[in-house]
Amino acid sequence: MKEKDTASNLVSAANSLDAVANVEPVRPAMETVLDTERQKDADILLLRNGDKLTGTVVNEKFSITTSYAHLDVVTKHIAGMNLEGGANNIESIIAENNNRFSGFIDDSFISFKLTNGPQLEIRREKVLKIVLRQRSQDMGEMKWTPFIWLKNGDYFHGQILTKDIILSTIYAKIPLDFATTESITLIGESNPLLTIVKMTNGDSVHGILEIEDIQIELDAGSVIEVYQDRIDRIFFKEGHVSAVATKNHFALVEKGSFTMGNTWGDGKSDEKPTHKVTLTYDFYIGKYEVTFNEYNAFCEATGRSKNSDDGWGGGIRPATYVEWFDAIEYCNWLSEMEGLLKAYDSEGNFLDKDGRVTTDPSKVVGYRLPTEAEWEYAARGGNKSRGYKYSGSDNADDVSWCRRNSGDEYLDENDIDKFIGNKCKIQKVGKKAPNELGLYDMSGNVEEWCSDFHSSYSCSPKTNPYNSTNSSNRVIRGGSYQSHASETTVASRSYCNPTHRGGFIGFRICKTL
Repeated sequence: MKEKDTASNLVSAANSLDAVANVEPVRPAMETVLDTERQKDADILLLRNGDKLTGTVVNEKFSITTSYAHLDVVTKHIAGMNLEGGANNIESIIAENNNRFSGFIDDSFISFKLTNGPQLEIRREKVLKIVLRQRSQDMGEMKWTPFIWLKNGDYFHGQILTKDIILSTIYAKIPLDFATTESITLIGESNPLLTIVKMTNGDSVHGILEIEDIQIELDAGSVIEVYQDRIDRIFFKEGHVSAVATKNHFALVEKGSFTMGNTWGDGKSDEKPTHKVTLTYDFYIGKYEVTFNEYNAFCEATGRSKNSDDGWGGGIRPATYVEWFDAIEYCNWLSEMEGLLKAYDSEGNFLDKDGRVTTDPSKVVGYRLPTEAEWEYAARGGNKSRGYKYSGSDNADDVSWCRRNSGDEYLDENDIDKFIGNKCKIQKVGKKAPNELGLYDMSGNVEEWCSDFHSSYSCSPKTNPYNSTNSSNRVIRGGSYQSHASETTVASRSYCNPTHRGGFIGFRICKTL
């Protein structure tokens, strides 16, 4: 399949989840934003007390202070605004062309004219989300411009105004010609910052950028200067950015320590003993399990047969019947789509930025499956954890699709006869509440492959753990729609042969920051 066709498939898949950097020359309207369907004739205001108002946002523009710039975004260029985090957490603006800017929104009041009603001045602290009506005509004629993805998870299109950018290599100083540049990757762990430039002819050049700030004129308005250390990647050619569509589903998990294992005194023996785990690096992890739409794009691009959806309809349900080796090949494929080094060799070993086998997940550049420790830390809410037993709640039904609630009716999960007749099934991703990091379905729906081989716990503290010791099974986590609720806790563990294809096993992906 041609690369352009593959890119289109990826974008279509990601559009279903409202997280795509659109790569088509003419940008269609985003039909949903912030998990809410956009109307064509009204704006929506979702309040913290549960009220939903329809009408028109009267503010002409909104200001947001990000970690890299202060910018104003005209309201007609906004698709949605997320104020859910409140004063203590990051808020965000999603532009009509599906660009994301996060930080703190400065405006104190939302001026909102109710449909067939008065105009209200509502304090921003009372607002959860704002979903603006579809306005495809305002940005639909914009041509594709370079796409910039930042290390904090923000992403946007814009023209790079900075001229005469020089890449200093060990053998020469090379002026960058954007017309022949496919992408620029800035490796954040090195000092000075290592830059990898991939050219349209397939060449790759390593060096140091002889400039600190890059000036960008945003498609959504405003001219900003971004310090190069804040940039993860710049894509200059449409069709080479499409894999970012999946990445935009990611949540940032900041480094920290936690107690791994069952901390409630119940559970199975393999969830014990509890032990301290420290992760010394930040990483991204998928907000959702990889869906059939996304996995099918991979199958089409690589000539694979598509997996069964058991007649339930694939779409944005988690992809299943995926063996562990299929999952890591999906990860490697995404990495190659973006010009990143692969995370795995053919044996399933981690690879570092030099292509050498490593057992340190912090040294892996490409997309990969989370380690078991990363998975549990993220499921618990990372450094924002509130100590919930399930991922986001102490009540399984709030966050988990399990055997008692995933069928046609709520049932006693111990009643086997009803369980068989109730037709429990996999649900579309993101329908239950998220956890503290905005991650969905980490309890229940489908079990998820991790990178590690399965082994017993020990009580000794661990730093950046990853079990690379060869055994017959790989770890799976989270429980599934077939599981008892007690098997979908953040500490619950299971395992399976890596060549097994189960109708209850899927995966989500991650990437070291």
